[in-house]
Amino acid sequence: MTAAFEALPKGRACLIGGDIPAVTKREIAEAFAVLGSCDAVFGPATDGGFWLTGFKRSRPLPRGLFRDVRWSSAHALADSLATLSGQSHALVAELSDVDTARDLPKA
Repeated sequence: MTAAFEALPKGRACLIGGDIPAVTKREIAEAFAVLGSCDAVFGPATDGGFWLTGFKRSRPLPRGLFRDVRWSSAHALADSLATLSGQSHALVAELSDVDTARDLPKA
């Protein structure tokens, strides 16, 4: 993910999971709006991960961003937030993602 952010031109950018059936333009617009006053934004997922992450990118991304994150676990969001190295952040709406067929009824 860090490489994707670094490859983009300067300015606000968000990466959104492709497995978030309930996401709407409103949630995405909210995330970009939050980046007006914070360095980073995350959209928590109900399983402890996140469905969206974004950065204002007005300063370099933190060194070690997303390092040692326990992916695909209930700790992924908390671990990712811990790598922000003092950059300000906000959370937007919590949504469900679809990791397995069992997740479909929740989405």
